[in-house]
Order: sequence, then structure tokens, then C-alpha cells
Amino acid sequence: MATDEQTIHHEDVRGRILSADSMTYFDERVGERDVLVSGSYAARMTIAWAMRLGARAIIAHAAGVGKDNAGISGLSLAQEYHVPALACETMSARLAVGESVYEGEVGHANQAAENLGVEIGQSIADASGCLLDAETGRKVIVEESLDDKIYELEQFPNGNIRASWGIPVLRSIKEPRPQDVFIQASHCGLTLVPHVMKLSLKGVIANDAGRGKDDSGIASFPFLAREGIAAAAVGAMSARIGDVMSTWEDGVISCMNEVAEKRGVREGMRTREAAHAMLNR
Repeated sequence: MATDEQTIHHEDVRGRILSADSMTYFDERVGERDVLVSGSYAARMTIAWAMRLGARAIIAHAAGVGKDNAGISGLSLAQEYHVPALACETMSARLAVGESVYEGEVGHANQAAENLGVEIGQSIADASGCLLDAETGRKVIVEESLDDKIYELEQFPNGNIRASWGIPVLRSIKEPRPQDVFIQASHCGLTLVPHVMKLSLKGVIANDAGRGKDDSGIASFPFLAREGIAAAAVGAMSARIGDVMSTWEDGVISCMNEVAEKRGVREGMRTREAAHAMLNR
């Protein structure tokens, strides 16, 4: 199961290489000489999280690349600020497992990373070593990365459909929401489990992130099913990962757990239709 721990993979006079299962698990412990390796997808919101911590370089998961290249859209954002960033090839590593990404292969890199010697097909372990030669980091605040809102999409007597960007928003909710279905911008990997279970949600819909190695992009499904929580994923090519309103407006269901299936969720449904089914409407 994913945890919020940070693992040190390497440390020398240049700095450290750290991994975590979610980019949002990195916090004030990060320093300006650190290279961050995350099990999160490499979209703008997640890369921006690392940039505001002042990381010197950033590595995440390509998440199937997906609609409008959303799964790697954070690489160009980092390039705007001359921050080296890269994403592992989707099937080379498990989503939501930072140590697996560290063991993966480079699938995509921005120019700042390539200038340091990073190459497509290189091991992430070797590439992260190259990134230790980057200039020390600086904290960069990207306004779009501060989306902590809960979107009220639809309200019914038997429950509500709400939406949020990702784990930090779910983590901020203090009371259980057993009548709610939440639409999430992120993937359906293991990092979703503890936060959805804590809220006792009726259902959750997120992105399949190209499924990834060992179907890690939907690894939360059986754990949530055991708690009676419906879960479904939209296909990575149907909606932009990291963009919650795209999940809601564009998403087409690619797979679901047994609880969602029993409530009538089916492959090919639009997100709205699937959310209604989860609410038993």
C-alpha cells in the first residue's frame, strides 16, 4: 500500500535523490539541492507542487501521456522556469509507487533535463544522477497549482456529486461524506485509497492514467470494493489527467470495480452517467 514516506535513494556532496508515492507527500523537508522522484503523474499541477517546494529537478510518471499530452504537461511548465523535469515511460513503472518510478525508464524529458545528459530510454536511476548537476532549486509559485476548491457539481436528496483536484483537497475534508460521489483529476492508484476510505465516500471517479505497469493506475479498485465504495476510471485519452473539469465533462469510463458495476456503471459511459449510477439515480 502507498505511504506518505520519503525515501532517500542517493546522497552525496551535490545533494539528494528522494522518492515518494505522491508528489503531494513532499513537504518542507525538501531542500534546494534535492531531486524529487514521484509516483504521481507529470501534469502541470503535480509538477507545480514540486516547483513551489524549490526542488532542483523533478521526475514523475507519464501516466499514459493521454489527451492533449496532459500526463506530461508539467514538463513544459518546468521548462518555462528552466527546471529540469522528466517522466518515466508509462509501462516501465507502477503509478503511485515512487520507488518503482526510480526503477523505471525515461520516456519524456524537457530541454533543461536533456542539457544535463538525460536521454530517452535511460534508466531513471542514472537520469536522476545527471539531474544532481542542475543548478540549485528556487521556490516558484504557479497560481494554477493552488486549486484547493471543492466543486459542487450536482445535488440530489440521496447524495451529491462533488469534484476536486487531488489528495490535498480530500485530506483537508474532516467529516465523512458517505452520500457523496467525488470526481478526481488524478489517477486511481493506491494513493487514492486511504483518503477515499477516510471519507467513506459512496463512489469516486478518476483517470486510468494509461493503466501503467501491473495495472497500477487502477490499483485502488479492489481495496475500495472491500469497503463497499464504487470506483471507476475514465480513459486517459478521453480526459486530461490533472484537469478535474475535463474528467467531468470529457471523460469516458474505461473500467470500474465490482461495486460500481453492480450499481450499473459500464464501460463507455460518460462520467456524469456513471456518477448518477453510483448514486443509484
